Amino acid sequence: MKVGATDVLLPTTMVGNYPNPRWYDGHGFAQFPKGEFVYDAISREAFEDAVLAIVHDQEAAGLDIISDGKVYGGDSPYASIIYHYYERMSGFKPSGTNIGLPIYSTLYSPIVESEVRREHPFHLATLRATRKATNKPVKVSYVGIQVLAAAATNKFYDEDRELGMAIAKAFKEDFQELEQNGCDIIQLDEFVWPYGIGDWEVEAINYAMDGISCDFWVHTCWGNYSGTPGYLPEENDKEFGAWVLDKRTSESAQPERAAAIFPKVLETNITALNYEVGRTGPDDLKPLIDYNWNRPFVAGVIDVKSTITETADEVADRIRSVLEFVPAEQLALSTDCGLVNLNRMVSASKLHALADGAAIVRAELQGQQ
Repeated sequence: MKVGATDVLLPTTMVGNYPNPRWYDGHGFAQFPKGEFVYDAISREAFEDAVLAIVHDQEAAGLDIISDGKVYGGDSPYASIIYHYYERMSGFKPSGTNIGLPIYSTLYSPIVESEVRREHPFHLATLRATRKATNKPVKVSYVGIQVLAAAATNKFYDEDRELGMAIAKAFKEDFQELEQNGCDIIQLDEFVWPYGIGDWEVEAINYAMDGISCDFWVHTCWGNYSGTPGYLPEENDKEFGAWVLDKRTSESAQPERAAAIFPKVLETNITALNYEVGRTGPDDLKPLIDYNWNRPFVAGVIDVKSTITETADEVADRIRSVLEFVPAEQLALSTDCGLVNLNRMVSASKLHALADGAAIVRAELQGQQ
């Protein structure tokens, strides 16, 4: 598989959030300003050191593509995974009802009350810190455009498409900055894709990527907020609210997962598709064959919802199962999702298992040539 200008057999990387060093969150250093670190040299140094520590864990494990780790910083709810973007764009009022999906229903849905525009960089500081810490190819992760549109309460635009395209325009401006500053791969984390993709969602992501030379990967997330898999609300639940998180029954319907994104995902111009296999097994890979997916596929082969570290042989077995659906030259390997719900020691050991399992299968493939 191509990583930049180099062919790499079964390249390895991680998805999304990684545990921050405890000193960063616990001693008042976790400050990520809107815009640049201009006046606060202490916060900038602490942020870059935190990124350096996360990069070190990946390089020590032997990963081929280095991820930023999503170090947002700050104790405020606005610094968490989705609010980071809302507070860097105009148009959003930081209050509202709960988000209308069970596992995310403890989060509020900001109100769109005026035109949405990008006001501050989303990830330029992140890229610069990661690029400074490694000479390997760098991947920077964004929350998906469809996520931000779906999680907001639109009271300004006539259609959801208009809101989605406004967010896509803001993302495109940010992508252009990352392209100019040496980013290799941009990853979009779309954790509402398993609930379906529509026409405007395809239009928005294609617009945001158009003309940008970086590779674009989409991580389709099966749910990991608080370590909880995604699921659908009860059909007879007429009082949907934040408490739904605690009301799940064994009969709750699962999203249709991969079946929900095919064949619509074929209309996107993304470089690579990624989703979990480690926890769910290879059954969700059948649509790749049914719909002739001929682009790179990044298989999650590390179960991030388990505190038990896989052995290298267990990871190798998972990789072999993926190779029944995806040619080796089109396959990359990752964690199922972000490791943020695990402690750093366990997370680091799982990265080692990923790299070691890939090395076993890589040697087997090279021995067959």
